[in-house]
Amino acid sequence: MNIKNGFFSLFYLLIILVFLSMTANATTEEQRIIQTYGEAEITAQPDLAKISLSIETLSQSAKEAVEENAKLANTVLKALIDFGLSEEEITTSSYRLNSYREWGKVGSQNEPEKIYYQATNEILVLTNQLDTVGQIIDLAVEAGINNIQYINFEIRDPQQLMLQALTMATEQAQHKAEAIAKGAGVIIKQLYNIKEERTFYAPFRLQDTMLQTEIAKSDAPTPIAPDSVIIKATVIAEFSF
Repeated sequence: MNIKNGFFSLFYLLIILVFLSMTANATTEEQRIIQTYGEAEITAQPDLAKISLSIETLSQSAKEAVEENAKLANTVLKALIDFGLSEEEITTSSYRLNSYREWGKVGSQNEPEKIYYQATNEILVLTNQLDTVGQIIDLAVEAGINNIQYINFEIRDPQQLMLQALTMATEQAQHKAEAIAKGAGVIIKQLYNIKEERTFYAPFRLQDTMLQTEIAKSDAPTPIAPDSVIIKATVIAEFSF
């Protein structure tokens, strides 16, 4: 190897060493991170009620099960519209026709196999008049509803509250990082990384069992009192120092 080639080899080697040193320093710098977890919870009063009702009819004839169900459904729909609900506030969410086999008792020759047909018509009622929910329930049951799936109390447009919760969660993450840095005797340079972990909106749901408890309390109109809905947000933030 001549002197010229040796010089260039040494030069390239120095460049590589400098590059590796810078990379190591950058890696060390990146590892100087404070990671925090920010969370926020907001409660708000609902402005929309979703009432899921169903009509179930059972017969050994599929035709009879369907016809009886349709008759009751028309009676229920008329009662709800007469109450003051619009057709846009009442929708059929699903309709099913299932068959069931019932076998005779073991050892019995007098009980042959029977086939039953069950028609189920689920009706969804939407209303912003929350103080009328109890009346709607009583009216629907009287007209022919025999199953209450659930009652949801919701916020019609929760987006602004979800964004507010995210802002609060981010601010909390930053405050935590500042407190950690102060305790450690270091200074935060900048926000290194942040991500939304979860934003959660939970309507208040009154289950059928809860509703039956309310109905059993009194012979008066069913009392339905909505609780607050909950909006939660969580973020994970990293700050360099």
